[in-house]
Amino acid sequence: FSQLHRDMIVGQTLVLLFGALLAVAEVNVTSYVTFYGANDNCPPGGAIAYPILHPQAGGVGTYRNPITFAGAKNCMKPGTKIYVPFLHKYFIMEDSCEECVHTWKHHHKYHVDLWVGPDTISPTNIIACEDALTRHAEIVIDAPPGLSVNITELYNGTTHQCIVPTTPCHDHGNTCGNECEIPKAATCPQLAKQLLLTLKRFEELNPTLDCSPGHKIPAGTSVCMGGTCGG
Repeated sequence: FSQLHRDMIVGQTLVLLFGALLAVAEVNVTSYVTFYGANDNCPPGGAIAYPILHPQAGGVGTYRNPITFAGAKNCMKPGTKIYVPFLHKYFIMEDSCEECVHTWKHHHKYHVDLWVGPDTISPTNIIACEDALTRHAEIVIDAPPGLSVNITELYNGTTHQCIVPTTPCHDHGNTCGNECEIPKAATCPQLAKQLLLTLKRFEELNPTLDCSPGHKIPAGTSVCMGGTCGG
């Protein structure tokens, strides 16, 4: 064989090997799958840590337009696409999740927090929708294109309807439902306003914080931003 012929054979072999690697790149794992929306985002709204495809949390669930999900950066890199079989939707990692980081760091278990939408504050029945969808389930990491897709919204921000039946959600006393690591130092009244809580409710959920007049809570502190149903 000529050198050119040999080079062509080597090149074709590499292409086949690369294609085979791509074909087995997907990984099926069991993960704790939770959900979040504008109400329990940190801070409330649609802002995301890693705006790769979307300027803020969004998407429809197709391979080309996957929905935002939050995860642990030390577990999956931002931009990773996953497929969730029980929802028939694709998601892309565009946000961080404090609980997911803790779960991976201390237990080496998967936890993904999927965006349920919308990107504006909605009535608290969105929390009931999140609770109804939450479960341990199979996910496909680095999912290939071509899997079946259902583009029905998980939560419709206009009709306030969840994709699955829900039961009314009620806060359980002062039990914390979601934490937020604050990016800037702020007083308790300032934090309560940012988290859409009354000062009284913020203090009930954060009894160990020093909320004396004028005292600022240091940046990086984790504070409770809502009860079990967001209130």
